[in-house]
Amino acid sequence: MKKNEQVQVLLFSFFIFLLFGCSKPLEPEYQGLEDLSVNKIGMNESLISARLKFYNPNAYPLQLKQADVNILLNDKQAAHCVIDSTIYIPKQDSFFVPVAFNVSLSGIFSNALQFLLNGKAKVNADGFVKLKKSGFPFRVPVHYEGYQSLDSLLEQIH
Repeated sequence: MKKNEQVQVLLFSFFIFLLFGCSKPLEPEYQGLEDLSVNKIGMNESLISARLKFYNPNAYPLQLKQADVNILLNDKQAAHCVIDSTIYIPKQDSFFVPVAFNVSLSGIFSNALQFLLNGKAKVNADGFVKLKKSGFPFRVPVHYEGYQSLDSLLEQIH
């Protein structure tokens, strides 16, 4: 094989590697909230901790490096969550992210009647997470909307 042909094969192989090897990972799938506990009750805010369960649909492991997410209950600001530690995410498996955040009691109380009448609350999470794949960092937006039932929430409280 001539040197020029070797260079072309090498460049083509490199291009194929970049095309398929560096594709953006799929977002981890939110699967629920576990081990909810109220750690501190204050007049204006309370400290809540929980473990968020996710599933990594990717065929390779990831690392969560940072997260910054606003949490809204029934479209009203309830909490702000920041994670600034490394969490290893196994490939095609479930994993947990421990979170702790201050909850504004005014945001909770303004939703209390609606929460009790409906038996559920609309939960929104908006922000971003920074992930790493094979040493390459990338930022993924977080936009979650779902409903949390009062019964399942009360079952989780320790």
